[in-house]
Amino acid sequence: MNTVILAAGLFPTTEHALRHLRNADFIACCDGAANACVAAGFTPDVIVGDGDSIDEELRCRFVDRIVRIPEQETNDLTKTVNHCLRLGHKNLTLLGATGRREDHALANIALLMDYARLLPTPLGAPPRVRMVSDFGTFYPAVDQITLALEVGTEVSIFSFGATHFSARGLQYPLYDFTRLWQGTLNVATRPEVRIDARGPFCVYVALPD
Repeated sequence: MNTVILAAGLFPTTEHALRHLRNADFIACCDGAANACVAAGFTPDVIVGDGDSIDEELRCRFVDRIVRIPEQETNDLTKTVNHCLRLGHKNLTLLGATGRREDHALANIALLMDYARLLPTPLGAPPRVRMVSDFGTFYPAVDQITLALEVGTEVSIFSFGATHFSARGLQYPLYDFTRLWQGTLNVATRPEVRIDARGPFCVYVALPD
């Protein structure tokens, strides 16, 4: 099942991002993201949050699918991810999680590492959670990730405490990064890229300009 979680950042505008909404079997909106979802012609299957950002007309229209979670220890994106996991969804694509406020974007990218632990990926299998924007895709990983990419695709790697990096199919050799920027701007040299490490890291795959 293709499950899309739509957050309340910038609504996707490119075909790369919008095709995930068009192909979704289940759309979960983070509170006020339901407004943009419906305005773009999509129908949410569930709306998760405290409900204070949803237009009144939509609040009445979708009253049967609003899940109110008033606690403030986690943000609406994490509440929605956890709710989807409770429903049994195992493959998640996050949209609208970047843009608008940079602090929210950074927090959501960091939260991907938590979601990767909740949805562990078998070795060699496609990642079960990803964050898609108009400009590329973030893939969280623990220990290993294998991605099918076009040769020449730009790839950046961000370590969240991982060590013992190695890779096949990248132009530049990897090492144990001590700063976030050190793994950026690599390039795929094969149609399959495999990155191995010990611990959590995040891979960003950029779209061509």
